[in-house]
Amino acid sequence: MFEMELKFQVSEDKKDALLKAFQRKSCMVKALNAKYYDTAQFDLSAHSISLRQRLENEQWFQTLKLPTEQHLKRVEFEESLGMNETALQLDNYLKSKHIPKYVKSIFTQTDHPLAIQFQTQIERKFTLFNFQNSDIEVSYDFGKIIAHQNILDINELEFELKQGTVQDLISFILPRIKRYGLWLDTRTKAQRGTLLAQDIQENPVQFQTPLFLSAKDSQEKALQEIFNHCLQHLLPNSSAIASGHFNSKHVHQARVAIRRLRSALKTFSSWSLRIDPTWQTQLAELFRQLGTTRDLDVIREELLPQLEAVDAPKFKLAESEAPDRQSLTQLFRASNFNYLMLSLIQFIYQDTTENSDASIHKAALKKINKLHQKIQTDAENYLELDIEARHKTRKNLKRLRYSIEFITSLCDEKDVKQYIKVIKPAQESLGLYNDLIVAEEILKKLVKTDTKVWFALGWIAAEKNRLLIQSQQDLLNFAKVNALKS
Repeated sequence: MFEMELKFQVSEDKKDALLKAFQRKSCMVKALNAKYYDTAQFDLSAHSISLRQRLENEQWFQTLKLPTEQHLKRVEFEESLGMNETALQLDNYLKSKHIPKYVKSIFTQTDHPLAIQFQTQIERKFTLFNFQNSDIEVSYDFGKIIAHQNILDINELEFELKQGTVQDLISFILPRIKRYGLWLDTRTKAQRGTLLAQDIQENPVQFQTPLFLSAKDSQEKALQEIFNHCLQHLLPNSSAIASGHFNSKHVHQARVAIRRLRSALKTFSSWSLRIDPTWQTQLAELFRQLGTTRDLDVIREELLPQLEAVDAPKFKLAESEAPDRQSLTQLFRASNFNYLMLSLIQFIYQDTTENSDASIHKAALKKINKLHQKIQTDAENYLELDIEARHKTRKNLKRLRYSIEFITSLCDEKDVKQYIKVIKPAQESLGLYNDLIVAEEILKKLVKTDTKVWFALGWIAAEKNRLLIQSQQDLLNFAKVNALKS
């Protein structure tokens, strides 16, 4: 069966209020003590698979959870093992036609046998709500994950759709976001336990993955798939930042995912009448708030090493310019961000009855080729454009690339590769040019207190001139390429 649940962390100052809310309800309590199995190399975890045996009060259950393309939905296979603790039972999985071959191969390999890697000790308070036309189970879990000598406290709220629609589930959750200071956390106990067992503090960075669309889908269905794909990229990184266990790569990938969402909205928003016009504004503001931190990361991680390589005098960024990790964490815990994510999830899972004979491939290329022509025009006059216009050209080029990547599976693979190959140099040179403009603005503020910055500013000025000429040449090379054909 499919499992659809959304997990949230609770603000510290709201936990008492949440417990009181449970006390007012007729709730049940379960003791959930679980053993999670994996190989010593964590092969199951690497495929986002979890396998556990859990004692629920006095009854043992074994559960296998497999990922789906919907990301927030998982396939769950659960069976009762009786009252007594038993060894791991794999026979039913090996016989089942519903278990993929790659999963079975992990179960049967002898070089990497399955063993208990960590355990959980959880007390769950839960109750069932009948909301509109749906049944929603709300569970409050608190306890700990234990892996060798490492212990991690668990305190989280889960909403599981037992019967009904995702739209009802989201509508039920939304008013509780601010009331209890909830923030969406896509990390499962299995994922958190796996990191604890490996003594890893930071959550893994989620990168962009390929998207596969069906040519038979309606335009609205295709847009839902595109949004879902972008959230698969964004939510693991936003959860990591909200948890406080993150690095600059999480921030960068979150920005890329947000830019991809904005590109999808700008290019394909006409494909659905259910698009909320405020989404674009909210995503733009979120991107802007992440911008300062990313700009400083570029200076620290990319510009300073280049300056050091040319024996530039060393200087330090002012303390006020240092990235504020706490503000980033609060940004992704904020109600506004979580409202936005839930609204997008609601759209993704909304039933669509639209039937269209129109090819989404042709419809997409029509929009993409219009953007292609705009960039060609800019290329011919690039040196005459002001800084703001050049910045817009860079953004259009990025949007063009993301838009093409969304529909790559519908196009001729060779044509797309050749097209992207020509876009890439222009995108890189325009990106580097923009980074230097941003760095120049930040470093100009330091000149009054540190004269050693003058060398860096001189180097940046020379690099800007070089990259400006390079950018125009790369854009002119792109302008010679024909637009993609259907």
